Amino acid sequence: MVSAALLQWQSSRKAKLDNLLKAHLAVGGSKAGRRWATEELNHAIILRLASEFQGYCRDLHDEAIQFVVHSTASADPEVRRVLTFSFLAARRLDRGNAEPGALGNDFSLFNVDLWPNLHAHYPTKSSEWRRRLEMLNKARNGIAHDDKKKIADVVAADWPLTLPSVKRWRSGLDGLARGMDHVVNESLRQLLNKAPW
Repeated sequence: MVSAALLQWQSSRKAKLDNLLKAHLAVGGSKAGRRWATEELNHAIILRLASEFQGYCRDLHDEAIQFVVHSTASADPEVRRVLTFSFLAARRLDRGNAEPGALGNDFSLFNVDLWPNLHAHYPTKSSEWRRRLEMLNKARNGIAHDDKKKIADVVAADWPLTLPSVKRWRSGLDGLARGMDHVVNESLRQLLNKAPW
């Protein structure tokens, strides 16, 4: 079984990204060659990809909050509200990007050691997932803040702001989303002796 957050990542969030990719194809065509009209679409897709992944991470974190609060707190709604607020008050995903440090910090609130757990379960993939996420967020920030240096750094690291890079980022995020779903589930199950999803 998987989280509702992962199901949404694989369905409605995927559909939004697919719609942008269809628009890209409609404007740029399918033949090789540089198409200047697609540059802004590339930027929009990169921003949307980063946004949808951050939404997935927030949704997964919300599910973890609900599970922990409902598993440990009394039935008193006020007690549950206070506990929920304490988890949300410290959440970095609400104030910044879904970058590796923020994810590690936010899931550590549940005693989930996210990146070491990902590395333990996916030793050949976790470093690449992390690198792709870092580059995506750097590209996102470069575009969103019109920071030409950040954009140049991303391009110099072999991540041109083109459709092939978007596809590489997306593939990495698909794996990372499944990996996060698994390790958060496993960590919470060990913490509370029952599976959250």
